[in-house]
Amino acid sequence: MDRIAYMKSVNFEFLRPGNELLANLAGLAEAVLHIDPGSALTRLRSFAEELTKAIYKEELLPRMPQSTFYDLVKNSVFTDCVSKPLVHQINFLRIQGNDTAHGAEGDLRNAQLALKTAHQLAMYMAIKYYGTAQADIPPFAEVQDPTATLASLQKTVSSYEKELNQQQEELQRVMEKLDQERTRNLDKLEPPAKPDQQKRQQQSQMVADSLQWNEAKTRTLLIDAMLLQAGWDVSNPAQVGQEVEVDFPDNTSGKGRADYVLWGDNGQPLAVIEAKKSGNVSLQAGREQARMYADGFERMGMQRPVIFYSNGYETFIWDDQQYNTYRPVYGLYSKDSLEYLIYQRQYRIAEVEKHNPELSIADRPYQIEAIKTVAAHFHKQRRKALIIQATGTGKTRVAIALAELLLRTSWAKRVLFLCDRKELRVQADDAFKQNLPSEPRCVIGETNKVDRTARIYIATYPGMMNRFAQLDVGFFDLIIADESHRSIYNKYRDLFDYFDALQVGLTATPVKFISRNTFDMFDCETTDPTFEFGLDAAINNEPPYLVPFRVRDLTTDFLRDGIHYNDLSDEQKRQLEDDLGEEEAKRTTVAGKDIGRKIFSEDTDRIILENLINNGIKDETGSLVGKTIIFAQRQDHAEHLEKLFCKLYPQYGAKVCKVIHNAISQVDTLIKEFKKPDNDFRIAISVDMLDTGIDVPEVVNLVFAKPVKSWVKFWQMIGRGTRLRPNLFGPGKNKSEFLIFDHYGNFDYFEQEYQEPEDTGGKSLLQTTFEARVELAQAALKHNHAAAFDTTIELLRADINDLPDTSVAVKRELRVVHQLQQTALLKQFDAKTQHLLMDSIAPLMSARVLRDKHATALDKLIAGIQRCLVEQASCFEDGKIALLAEVDKLAVNIQAVRQKDAVIAEVRSAEFWQQPSIGKLEHARQELRSIMKYRQTDTGPGYGVDTTRTADGNVQGEERVVYIAGANEAMIYRRRLKDILDGMLAANPTLQKIHKGEPIAEPELKTLTSTILTSHPGVSLEVLNEFYGRTADQLHLTVREIIGLDAQAIEEHFKSFLHAHPSLTAQQVRFMNLLKNYIAQHGSIVVEKLYEPPFDSISHEGIDGVFAPEDVGELVAVLKPFLRGDVPPSSH
Repeated sequence: MDRIAYMKSVNFEFLRPGNELLANLAGLAEAVLHIDPGSALTRLRSFAEELTKAIYKEELLPRMPQSTFYDLVKNSVFTDCVSKPLVHQINFLRIQGNDTAHGAEGDLRNAQLALKTAHQLAMYMAIKYYGTAQADIPPFAEVQDPTATLASLQKTVSSYEKELNQQQEELQRVMEKLDQERTRNLDKLEPPAKPDQQKRQQQSQMVADSLQWNEAKTRTLLIDAMLLQAGWDVSNPAQVGQEVEVDFPDNTSGKGRADYVLWGDNGQPLAVIEAKKSGNVSLQAGREQARMYADGFERMGMQRPVIFYSNGYETFIWDDQQYNTYRPVYGLYSKDSLEYLIYQRQYRIAEVEKHNPELSIADRPYQIEAIKTVAAHFHKQRRKALIIQATGTGKTRVAIALAELLLRTSWAKRVLFLCDRKELRVQADDAFKQNLPSEPRCVIGETNKVDRTARIYIATYPGMMNRFAQLDVGFFDLIIADESHRSIYNKYRDLFDYFDALQVGLTATPVKFISRNTFDMFDCETTDPTFEFGLDAAINNEPPYLVPFRVRDLTTDFLRDGIHYNDLSDEQKRQLEDDLGEEEAKRTTVAGKDIGRKIFSEDTDRIILENLINNGIKDETGSLVGKTIIFAQRQDHAEHLEKLFCKLYPQYGAKVCKVIHNAISQVDTLIKEFKKPDNDFRIAISVDMLDTGIDVPEVVNLVFAKPVKSWVKFWQMIGRGTRLRPNLFGPGKNKSEFLIFDHYGNFDYFEQEYQEPEDTGGKSLLQTTFEARVELAQAALKHNHAAAFDTTIELLRADINDLPDTSVAVKRELRVVHQLQQTALLKQFDAKTQHLLMDSIAPLMSARVLRDKHATALDKLIAGIQRCLVEQASCFEDGKIALLAEVDKLAVNIQAVRQKDAVIAEVRSAEFWQQPSIGKLEHARQELRSIMKYRQTDTGPGYGVDTTRTADGNVQGEERVVYIAGANEAMIYRRRLKDILDGMLAANPTLQKIHKGEPIAEPELKTLTSTILTSHPGVSLEVLNEFYGRTADQLHLTVREIIGLDAQAIEEHFKSFLHAHPSLTAQQVRFMNLLKNYIAQHGSIVVEKLYEPPFDSISHEGIDGVFAPEDVGELVAVLKPFLRGDVPPSSH
């Protein structure tokens, strides 16, 4: 070790005679403390790891050569021989140094606290193992910033750092070498016997006691770390008071001491923190104690602080001025966030539902209802809401208006809007900029730092995951999660748990296809969101908010049955052989759904394109198809379709039809061009670029040239066509429908076979591997296979030990995780433990770092083979084939692979599989893991997908009736009849009389009826009369209503009422919206109806249960134009 002259440490020289390596590591941490606190924390983590290994050595404890630091600290052989506080402090350094994972920066104060902790541990080592007397150890001295001294030595900071880094690397090498020697025999050792362990623990505890360590001290360490992370200066009593005296009548002295008080700049208490031992009972006691301290401060004439209580692992906040319930938090609030909570007590407007949203942002009746419903929900102290709104009904507008309302009423100071793709982040940013131009925004992810002065933050889920630890848990008051389904739950749950904020989920997925855990995540009963305005509601509204669609199924022989050589005619076989070569042709068997993926069939695609050109909805001139999106199987399929189009229609060519996908460099320009209504670019062929979040209201045709498996994706694709587009076909000629060509039986699949998939949320490989191991252990237990059981339990333990306790998800289950790590619970493997492993622990596995996916995939494969072996099941054969196939792919030209020749040969040998054993397979797994990454995958220089010109035929097409809930027969007739009557009005004197409300004679009415019926035989007047509850001779009333019925005017009439009465509650707005829908369909209403369905669905008393008597007068005024009292209703 003499090659480098190590620098002298400030505080650790007493350790040098006993352990030079530890003294050097700590010295290096001191040296960079002021220059780079993050690096100091990393070095102190190395110090803690080396110290742990030194204890193993001194105590002669057995350990596996490749154990991680985590394994060492969590191993029961270690924890049983040392005192608890020692473990806590080692863990503290380990966690602080854990590569500041989520973008937290090493803070100087964190590093100083860590250095003091390292000093405590150094004292322990010196006293317990190196024969130093406590009295001889000098007290801890603060480390000075070296920059001034360096200047006098004419050294630059960077050369100094370089020198330190060299020393650090040298130390790393020394440590590794030392470790190899040390572990040579350690794994042969027997663990100490139980009585011996207890004795050692007592000795360890004695040293800990002499240093005055106890549980309180370690708890303080954890709470101090949380305070530091939230930006509090623990060493400054003006910010963080400890053991603060406060009024407490229950004590004889009348005083109590609060563990921590966080002070505001005005000297008022912002929060009180009560620290308690771990264990459930004391946590509740802690809550009550903290509440009494808060009372005490009030009695002393000060403001009531916010309550926190914690045992270092679990922490709760209780802001009992605003909420009657406490809730878990995963950190503490910063000063700024606490000051806002105090500010809210005075300025937050409680009954927020009695305020209208900003109408320039969201003014439609259902949007007002959505916002008021969520507001009412929050007012009732609920903190989460889920809004379901069909694509195209202004979800983003609702989100922005809700954010504006909560900012305006002091329910929020900062809002986070999360979306799942960069393109959507740009769109959201534009929308906020347009609608809330005066609110400062920050788009997270453009820079690494988060701007603290903004009020609106926009981020993608992954972009936020990398940065959330820079912010305190109280930083955001409202989080809006757009499209909050899509495995977001599993992957990003940490975000939702970390921030203690109101949360709103937005999704366009219809209720019956939302998975249970999305409802759970937003505290809704399954199938019962906070607010819903679905596709049916939007299409059925009068006037409609979305355009209805027609579906044409169109399939061919190949699309229905696939291409199978043996089933083809001689002519088709010859063509296939010409295209693919004889060998390949004879092997051809492709399912219908794979056409366009495994083989391109030119004739099939020709039929698809010709159908579009001939039968698609055309533009206003009627000469060329309108805007169309074709969804293709893959990128190469999309390109194939474009090429074929140019061949079939050279007169249109690539001017009319182009591929759009992410790999094209100017993709944004292309999308902009496609959005322009009046150019030649009509047909966009896309793989998935256009299926979500990108709007082109001009689209009138959608072509499904691919099968879609996900319901969510399917409806988002359809959502591309449902947008309204006024005057699309010239002045006054609006887009009234759009057409879907379905060539791959998607509607069939979703109507008949589709079942909601078990929501795996895309399990990670680490999770499925862990589950495979649990299943192996279960099989081993059932078949009394001891070797398999023992091996697997150890692997499971190592997996659990690898869980990072910095992850919020792991913190939530920390108690269970610790139990499994530190007790014999895992070994017992009873039914309860098995359930726990599968349900609670397996999902946490995705929080681990996947170091080598190829190695983990092998772990999973082998666990499966071992299970089949234990169960003597036939799947063993499949496993064998799979493993040999993987081994065959190993690249023999690589040195690392050659070194494992013997093992590879063994696995390939017949003997290995004739007498297979768990041990052999386990040995193979350990040996082969590290080289699996050298497999040659099949993506060599492939030849692309073959194309065939084999004739395809037997085209079958039909219009499919798509049932949209809520659209009844009468309503459809009414729309049709209104169009007919509006067309006749100008030329028909009888209709003009009815329109003006003038009386008409019986014969006139008869003539009119027959005119309508002869010119439009498809209209059934009986159905309409029945709908309105009228007799045949009252037809003129029905006709009058239908002529006078201007849905747009009714919509505007009710809308202006909602706008003029902002203080309506959510229920009242809901009632008004029901009323509007009823009148738009029936043209009028009788007062009695207001006490019957659908109006009794809100309150069983009908209108009286929703409006106070004094409001009813105003309501009658609104209804006046529609009240029908002159004709006694025949059906009441």
